[in-house]
Amino acid sequence: MKKYSYALLVVLLISVVTSCKKSFLDRVPSDYIGETEVFGNIDNAEGFLNNIYSAIPSWNYGTGNSYVTSAMTDESKQRWANGAVLFNTGAWNPSNFSPLGDDWTNAYAKIRACNLFLANFEKIPEDPNVPNRKARLRGEALMLRAFYHFVLFRGWGKIPIMDKPLSPATDGDAVFLKRSEYAEVVAFIERDLNVAMQNLPAKHDPGLWGRATKTICQAIKSRLDLYYASTFFNPNSDASKWQKAAAASKEALDAALAEGYSLEPKFPDAFLKYANTECIWGRNIGTGTVSGIDQVMQPLGYSGWNNCGPIQDFVDDFEMKNGIPIKSAGSGWDPKHPYKNRDPRFYATVLYPGATWKNRKINIYANDKDNAEQPGTNYWWRKYMTEGLNLSNNSGGVTKSFAIFRTAELMLNYAEAQNEVAGADANVYNAINPIRRRAGMPDIPAGLTKEEMREVIRHERRIELAFEGHRFWDVRRWKIAEVVDNRPVYGVNYTISASNATDTTFTYFEAQKRVFDKTKHYLMPIPQSEIDKLNGKNPDFKQTEGW
Repeated sequence: MKKYSYALLVVLLISVVTSCKKSFLDRVPSDYIGETEVFGNIDNAEGFLNNIYSAIPSWNYGTGNSYVTSAMTDESKQRWANGAVLFNTGAWNPSNFSPLGDDWTNAYAKIRACNLFLANFEKIPEDPNVPNRKARLRGEALMLRAFYHFVLFRGWGKIPIMDKPLSPATDGDAVFLKRSEYAEVVAFIERDLNVAMQNLPAKHDPGLWGRATKTICQAIKSRLDLYYASTFFNPNSDASKWQKAAAASKEALDAALAEGYSLEPKFPDAFLKYANTECIWGRNIGTGTVSGIDQVMQPLGYSGWNNCGPIQDFVDDFEMKNGIPIKSAGSGWDPKHPYKNRDPRFYATVLYPGATWKNRKINIYANDKDNAEQPGTNYWWRKYMTEGLNLSNNSGGVTKSFAIFRTAELMLNYAEAQNEVAGADANVYNAINPIRRRAGMPDIPAGLTKEEMREVIRHERRIELAFEGHRFWDVRRWKIAEVVDNRPVYGVNYTISASNATDTTFTYFEAQKRVFDKTKHYLMPIPQSEIDKLNGKNPDFKQTEGW
């Protein structure tokens, strides 16, 4: 993103941070230099808009960060005792809900800023040197407002829609809005996206990578409509919602391909290569020196912190290279060599006992430095990790991209929706098989039923999109979290024979018990502090059902 006045952005940032103790509806950047100065200059106005991007998702921050949500579903287990532990053990509530509780307040803070920008839009002068710049900025604000409403919709379902910059100081009790129905929220988001697309280019030059585009708007619609058609939001299986989702995903995929987005030839490049051809919308992780994700996730023996380790059930879900699940007849899986001949994506996603990493094998037997008696799973994230990075002296790092949307997701979105509309037709196979071929996996068997293909698609999403912030939401919209997130998760140990160093025995241990209450855990509670401030003003503003 283009850089603007450092002083201005600092003031804007301070204004947002210092307002964080206020109600979400009052989270207003009110301490900046003044609306006239900000919106009377297009550079300053764009600087104001830049700050609204700061809460888009990343691996460890933004709305719905991927490593925390990974540790709160059947992908990973977090080693540190923090909010994810409360979540997984069922001890979370509206007062202590920290892992995603900030999403509520952060998203509304950014929506408030979008509304302030849009309310002052007419004051912004045109740029005589850059045609359509002002219109583009309006499109960006609308897209961001839509995206943050989507973040709230997927987590809280029925939410207050904010389409103007209300403030308790000037609007009184009018700011205390009711929670709108699902259909109203979805329609509002789509309206914003439709108008935004009229003002945005399909794609930006590299210098504006990461800014809103028409193609990103289409990708948001694809995900929004897919969620809205899914079981949780569509319990009566309204076929028209699936038809709409299939059309939106096809439109988004076709548009992305037309703009030159594609599958990267090599699977790891989709998340290790900066601004790659697969990433439709993303943000930097790492600066070319040291990346926080490497520090947090790499094994202890490599100067990492090993905060979040994949769980055994996730590891077991990677098929053999021949395309057969490991426990199925004819797979060729050997429990003595459990990591041999697996789906190649496994080796790009998971570091496992005995894997070679930075020129030596990872060992987890007792007292080894990679184990160090750590209460993890004895697996580590490989995805996003830079092998050439030396964490002890911060050398060898690279800038890489965290994809918020990438081409593979749009292909899987379309496959899922189209399968629900028409069954496993050629369109579904043509959307999935290129993803598997890219990974070096065989095509999906022909002749699958709709139900069989549904399970294939869910498997592919779990494997292909692992650690990217999808699984937590997928199991909720499919309404299977009450099964997959309501059972213990396991890790691995192994022993080496005293008489034969090549003879190893793998054993599996319970790493964490998990609890999921289907009566309330599908949606998030509103932070209790917000209920305390707002509920008395409007009886229609209620806590999430079950909480």
